[in-house]
Parts: sequence; structure tokens; C-alpha cells
Amino acid sequence: MTFQDIAAQFKAAESGTDSFKRLYKDAFHLAETEVENAGLYFVIAVIAQAYVRRYEDEAVPNDLANRAKALLEKFNGKIVAGLAGDAAARVRLLGEVANEYQAKVTDF
Repeated sequence: MTFQDIAAQFKAAESGTDSFKRLYKDAFHLAETEVENAGLYFVIAVIAQAYVRRYEDEAVPNDLANRAKALLEKFNGKIVAGLAGDAAARVRLLGEVANEYQAKVTDF
């Protein structure tokens, strides 16, 4: 399975925690097998896992779940596009995604 497949599955899925859980498990697995892009997959996995840890056992308002899913879809899209670039571009992209999550996301 490629990251493009993982991103497409997440996009087609519902916005519940099960979708985030599948995303992080698949991304962690891919990080183990594709070392040159492991940092990109790892950061997505950690973000999705943070959402699951925060909201797995509670009801999540639809607007929050949809915002979180849209954010992960945005990050996934950046990574899919960035995979075609060289190593320096992928490192820069990794920094962009990590920075945006750290600086702007307060819900999870």
C-alpha cells in the first residue's frame, strides 16, 4: 500500500475516530517500510494518533470531527504532492506540516 492509497482511503472514510486510527496505523506501518519518507508518514501518524487518544472514548461534535478530518486531508494532500519532490523538498514539507500542526491546532 502506498501513501497515496492511504490518503485516498482516509478521504473516502467517515470522520469518526476509526478512520483516524486506520490512518495512523497504516502510516506507521509505511514508515517502517519506506525509510526515505518515514518522517512524513510519522508526522501524519502522530497527528492522527493524537486525535484518537483525545477523542476515542467520547462523543465528538460533527463540526470538530469534520474540521479535524479536513486538516488531515490537507496534510495528506501536501505529502502526496511532496513525494514527487527531491529530498530537500520533502524535508521542507515535513517542517511545514509539523509547524502548522504545532502552531495552529489546539483541539488535539
